[in-house]
Amino acid sequence: MTKFYRLLAAMMLFWACNSYAHNPSETVTKQTVTTGAITLHYEFADAQSLAKQQEFTAVITDGIRYYQQLFTGYPRDLAGKHYTDITVRIRHGKHLSGEADPKLLLLTWSDNTMFGIHTWQTLLLHEIFHLWSAESFRYQDGREHWFNEGFSEFYAFKAATQQGYVSQRDALAIAAQPLGFYYSAKGLGKVSLREAGKSNQAKRDNYFLLYHGGWVAAMLLDHDIRHKTANEHSLDKVMRWMYQYYPRNIKLYNNADIIEAIKASTGLDYQVFFTRYIEGTETLPVVEHFDLGKALWDFEFNPEQQHHHVYLYHTLGILTD
Repeated sequence: MTKFYRLLAAMMLFWACNSYAHNPSETVTKQTVTTGAITLHYEFADAQSLAKQQEFTAVITDGIRYYQQLFTGYPRDLAGKHYTDITVRIRHGKHLSGEADPKLLLLTWSDNTMFGIHTWQTLLLHEIFHLWSAESFRYQDGREHWFNEGFSEFYAFKAATQQGYVSQRDALAIAAQPLGFYYSAKGLGKVSLREAGKSNQAKRDNYFLLYHGGWVAAMLLDHDIRHKTANEHSLDKVMRWMYQYYPRNIKLYNNADIIEAIKASTGLDYQVFFTRYIEGTETLPVVEHFDLGKALWDFEFNPEQQHHHVYLYHTLGILTD
């Protein structure tokens, strides 16, 4: 990895770890908002954040309701109990960053984007997803961060598209960006997706390979499952299976468990796929599955040809199941 990317990864970790450090001079404004079954206990660190409370509430409640339907249940705490009350700590800053723990969301927001992809809305949707994947069901160790982080990226943007925070056209354009980051990652062909997250240092050194390789893997798996089952099954069923059968207070999952979850929920065996592209260092074969450029062109200019991309449109949230 180049010096620039090592520095960038280290800076991102610094931002995430220090964005919420207590400043004794700050005046924190607390506010509780209840909407339906969801109660949000806000802690605003500044006036800019307080003024956007309604916007934050809309995104958080949209995200929780979307993922609740996806997983067919609310997130669980460390004791395995469902909850709908969440503390939300928000501040304005120069750089976007976020974090999630059971019953807790942290967000440093900005009107800038991260890597030209993330807005504060999509980043918040990413962190909300972690209330389920990472906190309700959890990996054994960092080697499954490709799944933990990459699938969070995938579902954050799918949710954003279906909730109207990302346009359908932009969903196709945005999906091309993780492909570019993945295919240009220095570790591509040398470091497996599992090895890329095995330690904090490896995660920093292989940030784009890990996050965006995991995102690409999610797109391929979802598209392939839909294609092979005529859209009867998808990754959604896999995620429900993981949520149901791997509560973190009872069992932590590993790579073999993900393969088993796919087989149990869809009837498809992806052992070879995982051996080659997740545990091995072969490059994910996007061209064998879909053509994003053609899908975007037909979306824009050839509506009569859009039926050729129906599975991809479902994968990206352009079409709903």
